[in-house]
Amino acid sequence: MKTQNSNPQISNEEIIKANLKIVDYYFVGENGGMVVIYKIEPENELESFYIASFDDMFSDTPWGIGFTPKSALKDAAKKWDEKSDTEEEKQENPFREVLQLKGE
Repeated sequence: MKTQNSNPQISNEEIIKANLKIVDYYFVGENGGMVVIYKIEPENELESFYIASFDDMFSDTPWGIGFTPKSALKDAAKKWDEKSDTEEEKQENPFREVLQLKGE
């Protein structure tokens, strides 16, 4: 479903409406962080997909994307490791913690 772009600050690329649902969440770490898995359901012919994010009470940052919750978590875990500067930061990977909780 295409919609008319009435906002002049947005380019004239196609705008697609979608529904966003929280499908799962996990409290992780010692500082009250939370991994949230969202399902994105476009209102057109595009396939639904999932986003894994980390919410640290200050911001909710998307880290991974996939066609299943598991693949979104794995993508997020990989990206977290790639952006970590130290082994300690890698050890604190909240997405790996969730994968381990789920037996992955």
